[in-house]
Amino acid sequence: MMSFQIMHASRVQVPIDFVDHKALPEALDIVRLARDNNVKILYPKDFWCRNKYNRKQLHVFPSHEILDGWVPIDLGPITLDEIGSLLSDCKKITWIGPVKFADGSEETNGGSKLAKILDQLSKGNCETTVVGTTACNLVTQETSSLSSINMVENASAVWEFLKGRKLPGVMAVDRAYPFEIKWNNVYSDPTQSLVVDIGSGNGLFLFEMARKRKDLNFLGLEMNEKLVLRCLDSIQQFGIKNGHFVATNATSTFRSIVSSYPGKLVLVSIQCPNPDFNKPEHRWRMLQRSLIEAVADLLSSGGKVFLQSDVEEVAMRMKEQFSRYSKNKLVMEHHGQSDYWLDENPFGVKSDWEKHVLERGAPMFRMLFSKSSEIRSEVSVSNDVIQKVG
Repeated sequence: MMSFQIMHASRVQVPIDFVDHKALPEALDIVRLARDNNVKILYPKDFWCRNKYNRKQLHVFPSHEILDGWVPIDLGPITLDEIGSLLSDCKKITWIGPVKFADGSEETNGGSKLAKILDQLSKGNCETTVVGTTACNLVTQETSSLSSINMVENASAVWEFLKGRKLPGVMAVDRAYPFEIKWNNVYSDPTQSLVVDIGSGNGLFLFEMARKRKDLNFLGLEMNEKLVLRCLDSIQQFGIKNGHFVATNATSTFRSIVSSYPGKLVLVSIQCPNPDFNKPEHRWRMLQRSLIEAVADLLSSGGKVFLQSDVEEVAMRMKEQFSRYSKNKLVMEHHGQSDYWLDENPFGVKSDWEKHVLERGAPMFRMLFSKSSEIRSEVSVSNDVIQKVG
């Protein structure tokens, strides 16, 4: 029904029965705003319609030629083709709400076809977000299990955000990194190469690494502020000069934090990402496309990414995402008997969770990615990290 109001305000002929005259002023404002900002509005050119008096009878009508006694129930084939053609050039897509009427038909499947279009585009370089319970349910049904579409079921919160309301959750993310790190105050030598542990937890992995490698600086990024405060206290207590921790959501702040560091980024580790133990299907959600792209961009030539999990499905998901979103900058290394997994931790330093998993006899699934380098003869710093610490 919203599309009919926009079409009416754009002086496109539509059936008078579908026009809400009270909505005309607001629709006119939208059309004027789009025109003033050179934004194209694409409206439906045709509809699947159902006969009021014979509900089994369906027919496709041009949007300006819908006959009396027929009710639109879904987007028509010409409209879907036009949408698909337009979206093929997009880098970001947001789909808010369903595209069909409440009494739609399984025979028309406009929403399902759109979901499949978005699924294919999201596998390329297009960032896709779907908003609203109905649209999210449809995408879940129609897309592959490895689809990278972002889904937000609470449409009302998105509308409030788009209207400019200050939402507590968004403000919390913005506050996660409100300051500029003065690296000279953090490390005794801020020009040393940097190792970043994302989701550093209680910091035991980084503390042991920092003790063994004085020639490197170590940074832990952790959302749990209480754990970060404990780690910072330990740094002060033991006089560690090459270690630091930041309470932040690395998914949104990794690029802004690490890009300001004066030295090289030689190693990034992500270990056992399980943000929600009660919902196994959500365990990999912390690994978002934006974070992977930032890691791939900022990692120095020859640098490494170390990934591990005690859940094989999570590990496979991480492997798939890094392979897909690293923009061909990262290449997976193969060691040992497995095509994917490392037989041992290459650093000889285990995180607290890794120790817990191994103590109960469970397997760990580990892998290494390397940033490709044109100078193959150069011995990278990150290889040196593995050799010396290992």
